[in-house]
Amino acid sequence: MKETIKLSIFQKDMVIVAMRNFRNTKDRMGQKLFDVAFEKVRKMNKQVELDGMEMIYITQSLRFQSKEFAQEGKKEVSHLYRNFGDQLEEVRKAFQMRNLPEILKNKKAASASTLTA
Repeated sequence: MKETIKLSIFQKDMVIVAMRNFRNTKDRMGQKLFDVAFEKVRKMNKQVELDGMEMIYITQSLRFQSKEFAQEGKKEVSHLYRNFGDQLEEVRKAFQMRNLPEILKNKKAASASTLTA
């Protein structure tokens, strides 16, 4: 299950800056998964399809970058990154809630098949 996210050129640039800087904080396994999402964003045109975990990576990146800008005294830019991260988090939560019934249905189907095996 994926969510289609539309980003302006400015928003895409924000995400790329944030993800590039946040990438170095990930361990090897986390970095490989992170890089999948990073490449999707880098190669996107006006929209990109992301799953919940990929949206979390982007949100974490934006919040990380927001903190970095705040520490540098760039409060206005920090707020832009924080607010955009918060908006994307709301999109992710809505996506998760919409898809929760399907996830539970698939989980019950998987559990039922193991009971009869």
